[in-house]
Amino acid sequence: MKISILDCTLRDGGYVNNFNFGVGRINNIQEKLCEANIEIIECGFLRSGKDDPGYSLYGYVEQIPLPKDRGNRMIVAMAAFGEISTDEIVPHQKGFIDGIRLSFHNDEWDETRRNAQNLMDKGYKVFIQPVGTTSYSDEELLALIKEVNSLKPYAFYMVDTLGSMYKNDLLRMFFLVEHNLNKEICLGFHSHNNMQLSFANCMTLLELHTERHIIIDASVFGMGRGAGNMNTELITHYVNCNIEKRYDLIPLLELIDDDILPIYKYTSWGFSEPYYLSAIMGVHPNYASYLIDKQSVGMTKIAGMLEKLPEDNKHLFVKKEIDAIYHSEMSRHVEDAEAIKELSEKVRGRNVLVIAPGNSIHACSSSIQEYIESNRPFVISLNFTPDNITPDLTFVSNRKRFGQLQRSTTPIAVTSNISVDTSSDVYVIDYDSLLRENSDFSGIMVLRLLIRLGVARVALAGYDGFTGGIDHSSERLDSYLSPEAVASLNNSMIEQLSEIRNDLTLEFITPSHYGDTEQ
Repeated sequence: MKISILDCTLRDGGYVNNFNFGVGRINNIQEKLCEANIEIIECGFLRSGKDDPGYSLYGYVEQIPLPKDRGNRMIVAMAAFGEISTDEIVPHQKGFIDGIRLSFHNDEWDETRRNAQNLMDKGYKVFIQPVGTTSYSDEELLALIKEVNSLKPYAFYMVDTLGSMYKNDLLRMFFLVEHNLNKEICLGFHSHNNMQLSFANCMTLLELHTERHIIIDASVFGMGRGAGNMNTELITHYVNCNIEKRYDLIPLLELIDDDILPIYKYTSWGFSEPYYLSAIMGVHPNYASYLIDKQSVGMTKIAGMLEKLPEDNKHLFVKKEIDAIYHSEMSRHVEDAEAIKELSEKVRGRNVLVIAPGNSIHACSSSIQEYIESNRPFVISLNFTPDNITPDLTFVSNRKRFGQLQRSTTPIAVTSNISVDTSSDVYVIDYDSLLRENSDFSGIMVLRLLIRLGVARVALAGYDGFTGGIDHSSERLDSYLSPEAVASLNNSMIEQLSEIRNDLTLEFITPSHYGDTEQ
């Protein structure tokens, strides 16, 4: 059996840090992989118009830096369908990368085939890498293999995009491909580690008896989006111990220590709840991540929403599909005129203070108390019960937070997406009346409720803004947010607060990410 390890740290790992490795780190990763004797090194993505030094994104093959002492290492890059035209890629010559990997979805094959032929005519080794091979029927896979055989690229891949393959799934697909793919075409395997099975599946593949050249994709320390990938240091050690000693592990360990762990400490990857859930349910991982990032419903409800995704869109993330399902699940119309009338009477003529569970409410507790003593406001707590303040009302629009709420004698206003036993101290507010474009931030919904109550001015405490890692003061509200999620949530909050200011005057009495935005 001929085996090659393809390291994709600079490409698949780039999803973690937005491909911003830095020139020095890119060079060091390449050099250490060469020292470790890795056979194939993937340098990053080819994307039209990209030319930023230090990023593993390249608009031209002639931009791609190569390791100084590459020896006989093969150097490749990936071109995802639609991200660059093969007409922009100049013919191969000495000093360029050796090969280009083409990733595509099932319905993009016809154009991909033409792109592959174009690149082969230009002298590049071409890797055919269909996204989500596990979603192909046997008939679709056989039809694709027939086309690939006539094309005769360098390699064809099995891709476990969802990280959902067990041993039997891998064996069934392998033998189907093995018996039908031209023997001269290399067979690659790219796995994701959603269920911690990448290593087991790669070992299974390497234990099979075949004369075909097998390529295993891996990344150093498993670096990759979400659950990550097969670890280069693990699979190379396995080959050394069970097949033949060919790799030097020390450069890989140095690479982890010097270049990968500093990234990991800032943005981690590995086994995670949303990626595990997406694997066992056979859906694109962004669906589960999207719902979990909302922090509004528990896992039982999320699983139920994922089950309702249409089969045609399960393997591709279509935001409008999950938005529609989410809104349908959350929406429950109620007539709330009486509740609005009673609450309007309570706040009439009074200042209003909304206290959210941001960490600043502890650091600024004395300032909050001084404001309360000076202004005697109607105090509304948001999704939690404060330790040293007795609110006049607790507003809850989040099912998950409602279940965690420390119940007290304080009256509660809940939105109608939450099932609750109504009583004299519970006000049920129509959920849909507080939404704009399906945005359901509790901190925004309570302000829209105050607009409905006729309030003109509101003081805000604890509206700190989303940050990475742990975001709330109460341990029951702890949650991890990725940098991408943080940026998206904060930007959305800024936009909606700007709209809110058309009807409400907002005063931030504790430090806030939103306090310096346009008044």
